Amino acid sequence: MKGGKIDAATVMSVSDARKVSTDIAMKSWQRKWDEDSKGRRTYELIPTVGTKILWPRKRDIGILYGRLLLNDTMLNYRMIVTVQEPLSLRSVFVEDNETVHHILLHCSRYSDAMAQLHDTVEGVYNFAKSGHSVTHRVNFIIPPPCDNDINMKENLFVKEALFQFIANIDRKL
Repeated sequence: MKGGKIDAATVMSVSDARKVSTDIAMKSWQRKWDEDSKGRRTYELIPTVGTKILWPRKRDIGILYGRLLLNDTMLNYRMIVTVQEPLSLRSVFVEDNETVHHILLHCSRYSDAMAQLHDTVEGVYNFAKSGHSVTHRVNFIIPPPCDNDINMKENLFVKEALFQFIANIDRKL
């Protein structure tokens, strides 16, 4: 090392050059991902670039799962209902917010599918995340296992349960 510069090899194989360029690109991409202000909900779920995502075999379920990861759902955060009264129409807010957390944890319309999902992932979740809040369970079920302390086999088990839940509720998310 001279004057703060690292000496580079004069001869580099194509494989080594590919590894170096991939490493530089991944570090640059990660730095941009860490510093950007957009996509923060997705960043909360997948903070590491290059994370492999397990996709379902059925395309329509995969689209809905992708919408969950991108926080681009068709759920109504504030449901607005139009009420017809004599001689007028007015909109009122319904207090039941439709969010991913609501659908996965609280929605009475999907209680059977929700119970099946939670019963299926209960053992893996308790082992990996003992002591965490119930709301944290959503952030355990949806993303790939970046820091969930579960292996790929357990991730497959959890994701299959999530994909089955999405299929069971038969709803566009």
